[in-house]
Amino acid sequence: MKNEENKIFLDEHGRFQMDFSEAIWATDKLHKIFCTLKDNILNDVDFVVEDNYNLFFIEYKNSNVKTEGESKKFNPIDGEGLRKVARKYFDSLNFIRTTDRGIQKKKIYVYILEAKHKGRRNNELRKYAYNRLRDRLPFKFKNKSESQGIMMIETMIDDLKVLSIQEWNEEYKQFPAKIISEN
Repeated sequence: MKNEENKIFLDEHGRFQMDFSEAIWATDKLHKIFCTLKDNILNDVDFVVEDNYNLFFIEYKNSNVKTEGESKKFNPIDGEGLRKVARKYFDSLNFIRTTDRGIQKKKIYVYILEAKHKGRRNNELRKYAYNRLRDRLPFKFKNKSESQGIMMIETMIDDLKVLSIQEWNEEYKQFPAKIISEN
């Protein structure tokens, strides 16, 4: 079943757009929902999208531009920044698990990263980010929990991808993405 209406979302800074018109369900509202809490401590991904087989958690970062209100550009290999990117997945997953979305579907975290950093190429930075994020996400929980007498009925995460916008568009043609503004 497809959405009745088009789902074309912008990131919170209005620089990046994704078209989820072909999705069963999609939202860009987690930030708005999380901000209803006083002293909000939750972190959210930019978009959550469901197709016939997968539930995608999508976070977009572009270290080539300075974010409003921040004194410097996002550093794609900073340990604290990568911890926050991992936390966005955990908090978003926990919220979505309280809904009727994505039950028994593969959970895929996609970190779309456009970056340049001190002479490193984009693909090197994405590989570095992938390796650091993978260590911070719950890929090993299922095996460890079974060995300790706790049986999980569903995985917490099935796959992680760190992609450029071009790589996203090549792999997920049904959900095209594009940069709207570099400012």
